Amino acid sequence: MEYHRRDFLRATLGAMVAPLVGCAVHNRSSLRCPAALTDFERVNDLGPLPVYRLIQGTGPAILLLHELSGMSLSNLALARCLANEGFSVFVPLMFGEPGQERFFGGYFQSCARAEFDCSSPTGGSAILHKLRETRRKLVERTGAPIGIIGMCLTGVFPLALLGDRVSAAILCQPTLPFNALLMRPIGEQKRALALSRADIDHARRTNIPLLAMRYQSDPLCPAQRFDTLREMFGSRIALIEIGDEPQGHSALAWDLNDDAFGDAIKYLKVCLGVDKRAQNMKLAKVAGRTCEMTAQGEWRAL
Repeated sequence: MEYHRRDFLRATLGAMVAPLVGCAVHNRSSLRCPAALTDFERVNDLGPLPVYRLIQGTGPAILLLHELSGMSLSNLALARCLANEGFSVFVPLMFGEPGQERFFGGYFQSCARAEFDCSSPTGGSAILHKLRETRRKLVERTGAPIGIIGMCLTGVFPLALLGDRVSAAILCQPTLPFNALLMRPIGEQKRALALSRADIDHARRTNIPLLAMRYQSDPLCPAQRFDTLREMFGSRIALIEIGDEPQGHSALAWDLNDDAFGDAIKYLKVCLGVDKRAQNMKLAKVAGRTCEMTAQGEWRAL
C-alpha cells in the first residue's frame, strides 16, 4: 500500500510541475524547421531500440537523443534543422510513441521505469546499454565519425557514449539527476551528472572536444552542474550559458536559441570534417573566455 501511495504522490506532483520542462511561448524549432513524422523512416538494423532516420540528409551522421517529453515534433524539427545544415540525423526512440509531446507521460515512461535512473547522483541508466549498441551499429553503417546530441533527460548521455569514432558530443541542458518529488535537482544533485564513475573516467580519458549549453535561468540544469563539467574537462569543454530568457530550457529544440544553434553547427562541422577552417564561437566560452574551434578540432580560448 505504501508503494502505491508514494507513486500517487509522485504522479500528482509530477503532473503539477512537468509542464515546466520545456515551457516556452513558441515551439521555436518547429517554427524554423517544420517537420512531420512522414519525413522519417524507420531503420531496423541499428540495435535493440527503434531508430528513425530523417529521409533528407546525406552528410555525417548525428545521433539525436530526444527529451523527457518523448520523440516530440520539436525534437524532430531540430533533426530537420540539422539536416538543412548538411547532416544525416538518426533519432532512437527510447520510450513512448513517435511524435508525442507529453512531459507528464514521458516522466512515467522513463524515470518511473527501470531503464532510467533519474535521481541517483552516480547511478547511471540501463538505457545506456542499448544506446551504446545503437552507436556501435551506426558507426558500422556509416564507416565515418559521428556526433551525438543529448537533451534534457538525455543531456548528459553523450559522455557515456564516447568512443567508437564519436568525434563530437553536445550536452544540452543536462537535467539528470533530479528530485522525483520536486522535479528539479536539489542538494548534491545540482553538481552531479547521474553517470557511473566508470563512465565518467572513460569520458575523461578520451580527447574529444565537448560542447555543453543551458539557459542561465533554468532550475532544471543548475549552474553548479556546469561547474562540475568545467572542473572535470577543463579546456576540453566549451560552455554556453544563455541569458535574458526567464523561462528558457530546451536550447536547441522547443526554446531554440539561434546563436547557440549556430555555435553547435560550427562545432559539428569542424569535428566531423565538413569544415577545415577554424571557427569563432559567438556564445561558447572556454574557462570563461570567448573561444574558437581550431582547424585541428580543439578548443582555443581567445
